[in-house]
Amino acid sequence: MKISSKLLLIVVLTIFEITLTLFSILEISKGAKFHQLNSLHLKYTVQFSTYISTLEKDQVDERESDLEQLRMAVKNVRQQPTECLDTVDFVNGFIMRQIGTFHAVEICKKDINDANFALSVIDNYAQGLIERDTFITDLRDVALRFNRNSADFEKPVADTVSFVMRTMIPFVICISLFNILFISYMSKTISSSIRNTIKLLRRTDDTQILFEQIEKRTPGELKTLLKVAKKRIANEMLTAQINQKLERLVEERTNSLLRANDELAQFAYRASHDLKAPLTSSKMLTQFIVEDIENGNYANAIIDTNKIHDQMERLEALVIGILSLTSADAENGHYSNISLNAVVESIEQRLFGPENISKGFVHLKDDMTQPLFSDEVRIVQILENLISNAWKYRDDSKETEPYVKVSSRCVKGEYQIVVEDNGLGIPSARKDEIFQMFKRFHPKVSSGSGLGLAIVKKHVEILKGTISVETSERGTSFAITLPKQV
Repeated sequence: MKISSKLLLIVVLTIFEITLTLFSILEISKGAKFHQLNSLHLKYTVQFSTYISTLEKDQVDERESDLEQLRMAVKNVRQQPTECLDTVDFVNGFIMRQIGTFHAVEICKKDINDANFALSVIDNYAQGLIERDTFITDLRDVALRFNRNSADFEKPVADTVSFVMRTMIPFVICISLFNILFISYMSKTISSSIRNTIKLLRRTDDTQILFEQIEKRTPGELKTLLKVAKKRIANEMLTAQINQKLERLVEERTNSLLRANDELAQFAYRASHDLKAPLTSSKMLTQFIVEDIENGNYANAIIDTNKIHDQMERLEALVIGILSLTSADAENGHYSNISLNAVVESIEQRLFGPENISKGFVHLKDDMTQPLFSDEVRIVQILENLISNAWKYRDDSKETEPYVKVSSRCVKGEYQIVVEDNGLGIPSARKDEIFQMFKRFHPKVSSGSGLGLAIVKKHVEILKGTISVETSERGTSFAITLPKQV
């Protein structure tokens, strides 16, 4: 097999591994959404039951506004199974059928039918077609069915998510290990071909005899390279140059692929760990909610529902961060003249709003002697992550007001952008971890995804720049250097 074919095969396996990892993450995020929808279903069911209890206590004719409240509560309950059915695609359906959890879809359909029945009961009562006792009894029955549907829905969804995590994540890790072993094997075969060629070149045979041996015993691509080298360099330099070029090429590609696979394996492990935590917590909370509802403790059920919502927001932020990191390489750069003033102003509007902008948290000093010519999308993401971090981890206990300073200038044919704040800073002992994925230095202050600075470094590297950091109790300073584009 040709060297290029071997390298192409390695690339194909790596792409397959990345695709499988992203698919696993998306499937797990869908499971989280199903849990969130079920939590909302429980919330609106509690609301619906509360309205029914109020009607039972009041022995007067209901106003139209009371009936409209009931209709709205039922529609809110119905919205959750509707979204669930919209989310389930062919792949989800196939997996659920294979593992015997497809009845979750049937539960959603049943829940929609129950909601439609409740709406018809309300309409019949409003039109005077049924008695008040029948009306209350039917609504109570529907509320019980809603609760039963939520309880029945939770297990197949949890089983589906558990199946994906038990199968896909270990499979991704196995693929990663296989790739590492396979790349090592390919590296040895490539190196072996190169070493055999080098041995031939080190022989003291006549030049004509040497190239006859190369013609017979050297693989296609190496043979072509030697023929080209023969025409371009003298016979005395041939062996040294071929050796250096080939070994450097193979070493760079092999090291790059090994590093990429190592990062991917670490990424898959950390991502699965951070994704599993809110899912496990939400699963436990749903059990508490069911128990509280069964015991009539609706206040605690609502509190636990809000906790699940917070867990889902954390999970959503993590997934968004992962997608931003994985899409950073895929974005095609469009270079143009950039106004840092306009960029910083737009970031302020998105992050803070008029109230906090007026406090002067962000200070810009643009000393560029010429416009910044770069990829505006990446520049915006770099500055937005750094300014957002400065805001999240500001230190209100200091005598000086919290601030972040953004300064820029041209230095020796390069652009230099410095983002400096007087916030909490980063522990000096963890300075080496600053740009690593999933690293959080002040989790009690803000529950971020731990991917922001990794995304910043990725964008800076793609722009062929460098980033350094200085941090202390006085705050943190990031210095970004970007080459001028011609």
